[in-house]
Amino acid sequence: MKIAIVGGGLSGASALKSLLNHPNLKKEDTIDIYEPRDILGVGLPYGPDDESLMLNVSPDYLSVDDNDPLDFSKWLKEKYKEPFNDEGLVSRPKFGYYLAERFEPYFSHRQVTHIKASVQDIDVLDAETKEKTHYKQSGQHVYRLKTSEETIEGTYDAVFLAVGHPEYADYYHLKGTEGYISNPYPANKKLVNIGNDERIGVIGSGATGIDLMRFFTRNYDLKHPLTFYVQDQGFYFADIPYERERLRFSFSKEWITREKEKGSGLIPLENILSTFTKDIQAFGVDVSKIYNRYKAGNLTAIKKAVDSKDQELALIQAYTSKLIPYLPSLYNSLSGQDKQTYLTKYYSKLLFFKSRVPYETSVWLLDLIKQGKVQIKYGLKEIQSSEDGGFILQASESDRVGRLINAAGFEMRLEKNGKGSTLIYNLFRKNIIMPHQNGRFVLIDWPHAHVLNQNYGAMQSLFFFGLLVGGTQHGNNDAPLTYQLASRSAKWFMDQRK
Repeated sequence: MKIAIVGGGLSGASALKSLLNHPNLKKEDTIDIYEPRDILGVGLPYGPDDESLMLNVSPDYLSVDDNDPLDFSKWLKEKYKEPFNDEGLVSRPKFGYYLAERFEPYFSHRQVTHIKASVQDIDVLDAETKEKTHYKQSGQHVYRLKTSEETIEGTYDAVFLAVGHPEYADYYHLKGTEGYISNPYPANKKLVNIGNDERIGVIGSGATGIDLMRFFTRNYDLKHPLTFYVQDQGFYFADIPYERERLRFSFSKEWITREKEKGSGLIPLENILSTFTKDIQAFGVDVSKIYNRYKAGNLTAIKKAVDSKDQELALIQAYTSKLIPYLPSLYNSLSGQDKQTYLTKYYSKLLFFKSRVPYETSVWLLDLIKQGKVQIKYGLKEIQSSEDGGFILQASESDRVGRLINAAGFEMRLEKNGKGSTLIYNLFRKNIIMPHQNGRFVLIDWPHAHVLNQNYGAMQSLFFFGLLVGGTQHGNNDAPLTYQLASRSAKWFMDQRK
């Protein structure tokens, strides 16, 4: 059997590990990893970069050792005298070094070949043309991969598309304009040779915005405020440390299984909401009251929560953190109508509690704003490049910067994303991948991440991982969920083998 994994980042490495560890692997099987970079197992978010770029979660949750959930934490203590910075956080490059070390034995396995090339296109062939199939089910497809190097081409029984992060969205059509940085990573290459006297603007203020705040504050002595331009919302809300009694938390794999059995495979949204509400109310906290208290999400609200260390808010945030690993399974247990109700009425509220800036970072950010070193300008409507250099931004007032950095988030629309990825463009053009929601995301099934389309249905030997499956793998933008999906899908594939 021949298997291809397209992409050698975290999800590709996780699939590879699961394939090689499976008892159904045979000595004649081969696995080709298509990855143009030398570094394997890491991916762009955790690649070598400036040490100011931080993980926003505890290392206790980031192990890739299935037998030891604290493996990363132990590794840090062994490798570094002081692994944490003054915010109490660990750098993303350190996590990358850990991943590279832990996955290296799998990439150097005798049945694995690293092909340093980018896959540009995939053809779906008819498996019946092969002399025999390796699977329990008949009618499996065979895939021909094409790269930019015409001499490199392979035909495979299964393909795992672990293509990583999509392009950054270019909402203001500025890509290629001098002075515009469309993707700020790696920061230690993209954000160098900037003068301290330059006026620097940033589009957006999400997680990438926090990265930029840290990077410029630690590496530059800017003479002008680092200015973030947003339409309405500013930075994510502060993560308030929970300092009271233990949580009551009812969700579990067993809870989901029981509820699905009672509901013939579905869980009513009202059951999920009721369980969530009862757990929170057990501590005398009203979710709606707390949401309304802070929903403005502005600097005044953030400062109020930070100064008071609001423990009612902290309770809901801590609960939401425990809920994240179950979000994809819960979401995919809803009926179509309940999914729509959830997305319309509750998703934005969940995001408010889920998307957070670490507490010490929030304190630092508020102080930088007070000092005039960072500022936020709301009401962004239009950006134009100036004929004499720089950019003119129309927000609450007209403003001008010499350098503009894009932190507006990733492009999830397949048609637009295809402009930055030849592979995505070709797969979309040929209807091998289809959009999931309003032209966004790649349509896959759950829980095995098979690509779904009108021509072939569920393609049980073609898998897709990464941010582009966020329409199905709900809330998937963290390393543990990435690792789990890729590992589970590869295991399922090998389980089917005779």
